[in-house]
Amino acid sequence: MSPAMRPAAYITLGGAGSGKSTVSRHISEYTGALYLDKDVLAGPLVGAALEALGQNASDRESNDVYLRRVMPLEYDALFAVAGQNLRLGHSVVLDAPFVAYLSDPHYLLTAMAGASWPEVPVRVVQVVASAQTVKRRLIERASARDRVKLSDWDAYWQAFGSLKCSWQGAERVQVANDKDNDFSEIDALLGALHA
Repeated sequence: MSPAMRPAAYITLGGAGSGKSTVSRHISEYTGALYLDKDVLAGPLVGAALEALGQNASDRESNDVYLRRVMPLEYDALFAVAGQNLRLGHSVVLDAPFVAYLSDPHYLLTAMAGASWPEVPVRVVQVVASAQTVKRRLIERASARDRVKLSDWDAYWQAFGSLKCSWQGAERVQVANDKDNDFSEIDALLGALHA
């Protein structure tokens, strides 16, 4: 396969309401990469698993059963599906928060190796937004999973509002996403990558 045809992986991460899914879909449209949303891939199964384990399916950030037993399987599935597509020559966009794994510098390399990813360029795009923008988006989307976050907003934002990604093994960039549907920053980044 020629370098121009070589697939790439884009890992778009960020907290709830940052706009990471909107940015992920835009990257997919711009590059033609397959869009892999963790919540679409595993969400219903995760909810059923939590209920079967006697847990609240809406509270995941503070649920130890979810964090220890269910979430690792969810991310394993995401990386496995991405790896299969990369081996077939398809670029992929992974859309997930990755919040619990951002501080582990070895997480990405370990996850890619565990899913037998081929050697491809990997670009990590961390999407961030201000507290006001995130809170507004969470209120507007009115998801049951966001009720816990909004019920103690100050504590949630203190814990999750300024996360840093320390992963090794990939290009990492941060994209500010306070303006809804303004993709100029990500377009400039993608244009530079594909020049």
